[in-house]
Amino acid sequence: MHTNPSSNRRAALYRVFWRMHFWAGLVTAPLVVVAALTGLLYVVTPQVEAWLHGPVDHVTPTDTVLPLDVQVAAARSAEPSRPLRFAVPAHRPGDTTQVHFGPDPSAPPRADGLPAGRIVYVNPHTAEVVGALDELQRYRNWARKLHASLLQGERWRWLIELAASWLLLMLATGLAMWWPRGGWRALGAAWRRPGVGPLRVRWRHWHTTGGVLMSGALVVILLTGLTWSAHTGERFRAAQQALGQAALRSPADLRSALPADGRAPLSWQAAYEAARAQSPDISMMLTPPRGPEGVWRVENFDRSQPTRRFVLVLDAYRGQALFAAGWDEMPVLARATAVGIPFHRGEFGLWNQVLLILVALGCIGAVVSGLRMAWLRRPAGAGWPVPALPASGWRAVPIGLWLVLAALAYAQPVFACSLLVYGVAEGITAVWRRPVPDAA
Repeated sequence: MHTNPSSNRRAALYRVFWRMHFWAGLVTAPLVVVAALTGLLYVVTPQVEAWLHGPVDHVTPTDTVLPLDVQVAAARSAEPSRPLRFAVPAHRPGDTTQVHFGPDPSAPPRADGLPAGRIVYVNPHTAEVVGALDELQRYRNWARKLHASLLQGERWRWLIELAASWLLLMLATGLAMWWPRGGWRALGAAWRRPGVGPLRVRWRHWHTTGGVLMSGALVVILLTGLTWSAHTGERFRAAQQALGQAALRSPADLRSALPADGRAPLSWQAAYEAARAQSPDISMMLTPPRGPEGVWRVENFDRSQPTRRFVLVLDAYRGQALFAAGWDEMPVLARATAVGIPFHRGEFGLWNQVLLILVALGCIGAVVSGLRMAWLRRPAGAGWPVPALPASGWRAVPIGLWLVLAALAYAQPVFACSLLVYGVAEGITAVWRRPVPDAA
């Protein structure tokens, strides 16, 4: 009987995808569930913050707004020993002014490396301090750190990065196994396939249908999450810089010109008014000058409106712009991340939150259904419910896919290390188990 080399190659490649999909899912399933659950906690931030922090975020508005200097001075009196980092003036009627301070220099640094700053909230109409919170007492900051590092500090951010990297690979291999051959007619038939038949078949149908439906949004979520991860994010920012696609950032060496007439530096209020005259109408953060030649650095505090993003550097004595850039000056890749990251955080409104909640629940459902399928498929004797590789094995993988995998490994150092471990494990398995012969 004649063999079909092309058919054998496809079957071997399918087994390779299956094995990678299975082992990746089995090993990273707990991390994927944790990432999904912590993501759920983060995506409901607007509702939780409105409930928890309403008393410090909002006050009864009046027609009188005191100068920003008076408000900052009130916050400073509440925290005299901490270094002042920046202030966020009240933007809408009823908002409080936020003044952000750094860690107390007299206190020992946190052993876990988590933020130790403090936020003071000031009524802009009366300069009364209405409350103060440590940075991690703010739900948004707590939920973000929980999602990024499980509240274990920067050194543990690789865990969620590992989950995102392998989830991206699981999604790619899952789609590759699901994609039907035979053109668009076969693709339509795959969508119409009813969830009936043996229990394992029904679980597989639910597993693949859910994965395909959420694949587009999940790719955006994973890629944007990886852009600000510890190790992959560093590679991404280096690539942005090399390609001239970096995000908005003002030069670090800008200095204010010391005035010959001996004029005083701009006050907080004057700097704020100069910034408002030269920037979009959006909530902003002002960082004061450091030293006589320092500059005012201003940027948007609200990140949910990408087209209103801006960076502004003002001379500390004259208020003129030494550097100004906004959406129109942003390169394509920087614009993409400026839109993708707020989408990842659910900052585009209720529809965005609902979509992210569905994706998070879908990830949890995919893990549960995948593990259930593996259990139903387990062999009667010893062994794992995953197909052994034929003799052709990894040689069935096209060179193009190897190059893509190598590029992903280079871009994602944590993924590269785990991929090396996976490769060693597969090699040991190949030595101790005789490969399955190619189909005849």
